[in-house]
Amino acid sequence: MLNIIICEDNKVQLRQIQDIIEYELTNLKIDSSIDLATSNPKDVIDYLRKNKEKCFIYFLDVDLKADMNGIELAKNIRKYDLRGYIVFVTSHVESSFLTFKYKVQAFDYILKMDDDILRKDISECLFQAYNNYKRITSEERKTIAIKYNNKVTNFYMDEILFFETMEIDHKLKMHTEKGIFEFYGKLKDIEDEMPSNYYRSHRSYLVNTSKIRSVDARECIIYMINGDSCLVSKRYLKGLKAYV
Repeated sequence: MLNIIICEDNKVQLRQIQDIIEYELTNLKIDSSIDLATSNPKDVIDYLRKNKEKCFIYFLDVDLKADMNGIELAKNIRKYDLRGYIVFVTSHVESSFLTFKYKVQAFDYILKMDDDILRKDISECLFQAYNNYKRITSEERKTIAIKYNNKVTNFYMDEILFFETMEIDHKLKMHTEKGIFEFYGKLKDIEDEMPSNYYRSHRSYLVNTSKIRSVDARECIIYMINGDSCLVSKRYLKGLKAYV
């Protein structure tokens, strides 16, 4: 799902952009929602730190009356989100040249001019970004084939939280966002098949690092985004820090 963040220091214009986006999401039948609408750029960074697994389209005012302007905010966003869609909303066309200087890879620029033009530009931007996002995710979304309930089922790798071994020889438990599944297999074989964001945190666990909410290094426990948990051995703690 493509989520939306708005940062605009003018409260009237913030409300206007929110209203336009909410209307166009319904009008265009786009599966998206506004996660955050704020006048404070620090709120955006704080939200990103807690929601690294999400994909966003950002509507940023360039001339923020804050400690950082929209261009500087975009630079900070890129530290956490390399693939998000950044859209600058500005009254000054010359501001667009600054994005090249600071290399923030803007998706689009929208000028605050006539209200009808503003609505049209936001609508087009939402439509293009969402279609681009759908195309990329459909191409990149990978599955793993697992024999479950006497038939082979394809599970999306990005929905899996972690694998764990069971007391029964060669039997594994797969924790996913949609439930827990038990099947026969070897953890080493699964590890060889999974992408690089999966990490062997323990001899009995293989964890999807993109689904980690937090790590309790003292207790050697990994907490997942859904509240589930698994173990990390002390010898693998250092390696895990490269992912979270």
